[in-house]
Amino acid sequence: MAKKNGYWIFFILFFLFVAFSNISEGIEILPTQEQIDDAIKYGETHSENIFEAERMKPAAFGRWPNVGGGLTKSKLIRLTVIAAMKVRTKKRITEDDVNTVIESDNLTISYRGGEDVYKIKLMQGTRIIEPEEVKKPEMGGKDLTHKAIFIVASFPYSELDLNAMTTVIIEKDFGTEKYEVDFSNIK
Repeated sequence: MAKKNGYWIFFILFFLFVAFSNISEGIEILPTQEQIDDAIKYGETHSENIFEAERMKPAAFGRWPNVGGGLTKSKLIRLTVIAAMKVRTKKRITEDDVNTVIESDNLTISYRGGEDVYKIKLMQGTRIIEPEEVKKPEMGGKDLTHKAIFIVASFPYSELDLNAMTTVIIEKDFGTEKYEVDFSNIK
């Protein structure tokens, strides 16, 4: 009997440790200063190959960073990318950059596609989540092989399960593409 009680005590203590520890799973909407600093350092360190870096892989889908692929940008992923892009232009991420990202209430999905892409939405379970905003900033180069339509869709964190397997749905004029992204693996 004592051995059986010992298992239950171990299970309860283990559960409490996991539940109340500072170890997080999934997308952080309130990152700590340590996590922010780490994301910035990671971006600065991996600026030349940021989209191939190990930490970015769970956030990427399709053929990212090429046409036909996308990136799920949580706050920490956005900070990492901004820091990397700033280093490439011989600048450093500013406090204003950091505050803008941290104060954001939206997860963004960036997708590089053609003129035929007209909508991005998410599906978690059977629930479809529509974007709050969609932008098409000019990101293409002069070389036609690198020119693509860049679409950024914003989804309110409050409508998302940040630990769930999520389907990114890219609707096009002639068909739909679906990509699975596990939010629990993205920081």
